[in-house]
Amino acid sequence: ATFISGILPAIRASGGNVSEILKDETRGSSSMRSGKLSKGLVIFEIALSVALLVGAGLMIKSVAKLRNIDFGFATEDVFTARVGLPEADQKYADAARRLHFFEEVEARIAADPGVRAAALTTALPGRYAPDGRMAIEGKTYEKEMDHPRSHFVGITPAFFETFGVGMLQGRAFTSQDREGSLPVAIVNQSFARKHFPQEEALGKRIRVGGADSERPWLTIVGVVPGMYPGGVENELPEAIYTPVAQDAPRFLSIAARTRGNPTALTPPVREAVSAVDADIPIYFVYTLAESIAQNNWHYRVFGSIFVLLGFVALFLAAIGLYGVMAFSVSRRTREMGVRMALGARPGDVKRLIVRQGIIQLAIGLTIGLAMALGVSRLLAVALFQVDPRDPMIFAAIVVVLSATGVLASWVPARRATRVDPMVALRYE
Repeated sequence: ATFISGILPAIRASGGNVSEILKDETRGSSSMRSGKLSKGLVIFEIALSVALLVGAGLMIKSVAKLRNIDFGFATEDVFTARVGLPEADQKYADAARRLHFFEEVEARIAADPGVRAAALTTALPGRYAPDGRMAIEGKTYEKEMDHPRSHFVGITPAFFETFGVGMLQGRAFTSQDREGSLPVAIVNQSFARKHFPQEEALGKRIRVGGADSERPWLTIVGVVPGMYPGGVENELPEAIYTPVAQDAPRFLSIAARTRGNPTALTPPVREAVSAVDADIPIYFVYTLAESIAQNNWHYRVFGSIFVLLGFVALFLAAIGLYGVMAFSVSRRTREMGVRMALGARPGDVKRLIVRQGIIQLAIGLTIGLAMALGVSRLLAVALFQVDPRDPMIFAAIVVVLSATGVLASWVPARRATRVDPMVALRYE
């Protein structure tokens, strides 16, 4: 709007007929054209302000929701890192060798005096666990899309202890839950409530994958509270936990709950991994709190950007509306003098001027709300537990802009009524 308000008058001025301008002693026609242009620009600024401020409000609410969320697990004093066995390393082509490596690493870390509990997992909580289709024994699905979705997380037995999560029903995994034993799974409370609302989940069988899955049926042996998986999913979505020992993946995350500063555990963990295999490094070394914050950086960044742009737009709209109204009042000083000389009260003059500002404000708000609906739809994928059409956000923005617009119109109106009618009548 700032660019347009500068370039359009310049273009218009450069294309004018000089002789006609010099002969024109009146200001009526030029004032009218200038007034229409400036009013149009103010309406555009108001509309843009609505769209940007709604976006800012939605992002701010998302950040606030994320900061106040109950993750469902301990985030303080937890060291995390990643360790992997590349497929190119034929030394770990055998699942038993991979499992032995990870179990040795976990045992060495857990034995450190500064560690309360340690576990390995395919996905750290709060860092977004992968999801996919699954099936429940006894239920039929006509097509692939009918299979429900769930998050899948591979864990070692001490996983829930490490994150301070207790069992609601059943048992945790043990060292006996390994290849060759009964395939088992633990589900979270959201999963149990959704798929087994009228019965216990314990003992039921589920399978990872869709219609073509050949994976074994898993017997549910435990139910745990929900743990926030990360991303913009529901706070506590459905999740299935399986024993790492029954799958032997190549890449796992290390999690260790410490007795002191988690970062102090970095050298001991490196030594523990090197003691098992000196060729295998650890990477992505963070505290759990840092890891989750890094995963959600875009909420803070985009939230800050929208807040800045929103307040800049609000400032420009207020200044623009004030400028247009002040200009309009200055061009109508003689008219105001006549009105007051004929008996019009200052309050009547104020209402006349403010009414003009309110009309522009109403048009700008109407256009802006339509733009804001489009912006909110685009932002929907980045919002965290916030309705893109949150009525409270839209209402708050309308109230703020309305108050700003009325104030920007009232100030020049108040100044106009303080002019002496006799002075105004002589004004040219």
